[in-house]
Amino acid sequence: MEQGGDLTIVKPLNDKREYKRVVLPNALQILLISDPDTDKAAASMDVSVGSFSDPEGLEGLAHFLEHMLFYASEKYPLEDSYMQYLTEHGGRSNAFTDSECTNFHFDVNADYFEEALDRFAQFFIRPLMSPDATSREINAVDSENNKNILVDAWRWNQVWSKF
Repeated sequence: MEQGGDLTIVKPLNDKREYKRVVLPNALQILLISDPDTDKAAASMDVSVGSFSDPEGLEGLAHFLEHMLFYASEKYPLEDSYMQYLTEHGGRSNAFTDSECTNFHFDVNADYFEEALDRFAQFFIRPLMSPDATSREINAVDSENNKNILVDAWRWNQVWSKF
């Protein structure tokens, strides 16, 4: 595991947080931020695949996968147990699909961060995609897309995705 490298993190003088860059053996880059004045802990994963990566004829695929990853994993197979865990421990989670990336993030009371992070990581390691959840999320993403068709910014993004 590489730590720091030649990266210099610039921060304001009054910023008491500590920063550390780590590169995992699989080349994932991590920025750790420690803040002694908070009772929350958080994590975020930014994946370099967004709606511009959707194959022709499968528009909405990146957004669909964003939805599907939150359901279950092999290690935590109960549907929605991740969200339930976060809620029970003062946390929340969300995600968004942009044109060139998809972001997943959560926060939770600091005492419960380690298990929350493991549950979060399992979505990317061994996600479960049941036929029932797949059907529900196809309908949900299709409904969102139908609603967005009349939004100019969304339509502009669709035009740009073709270049």
